[in-house]
Amino acid sequence: MGANKTKLNKNILQHLVNRTNRSPAEIKAMYAIFRRHFPSGKVESPQDLCRCLQKFSLVPIGYTDQKAFERLYRLFDVQNRNPKHDSGIDFFHFMTVSNILERGTTAEKIILYFQSFDVDNDQKITRDDLEVCLPPTVESRQLIQQLLRQWDMNRDGVVTLEDFQQYVMSNPDLLPMFADANERIRMNSVTLESSTDNNRYVNVYNINRGTFATSQ
Repeated sequence: MGANKTKLNKNILQHLVNRTNRSPAEIKAMYAIFRRHFPSGKVESPQDLCRCLQKFSLVPIGYTDQKAFERLYRLFDVQNRNPKHDSGIDFFHFMTVSNILERGTTAEKIILYFQSFDVDNDQKITRDDLEVCLPPTVESRQLIQQLLRQWDMNRDGVVTLEDFQQYVMSNPDLLPMFADANERIRMNSVTLESSTDNNRYVNVYNINRGTFATSQ
């Protein structure tokens, strides 16, 4: 029985093959690593997520920005906002979200970020949502006011996915963090700046960025 509990379900394996375009053998090998380091089958904290990403060489070993990993944890944990789900990030959700961040389309990434801010999962971002995402400081309250004002593109008092998409697409400085893999390659090919592997991973996972807002 114990061995069966740690074996990857065939249906989940097939879903991951379809979603990530990885081979069954590659996914099984990644699952074995995941379960070896997280025997419970769940990543349950930003610190655990940091270790998990480093085990798969998805972020550099020396990168330890706690606030950055707290932001990342909200992205990976977005699927578990449903009360029917247990807390923590299981292998399926880890693979799904990491694939979006690394290989996903611009539209997929925008939806993922929107969902991470939509804490109560009601299809809109409100002050209450952002207060959960940001620490209770005077600076955060000021930032929340700025974000809600900037993201509400049609000025109807509600930040919907359409508002959020329009905001991102109308700000050139934000577009690189949402670009798909092919577009990132194109942008890297025309820049004169050299980039290290560490910088590549930091850019893919957007862990060097705070909550995005444009300057006034």
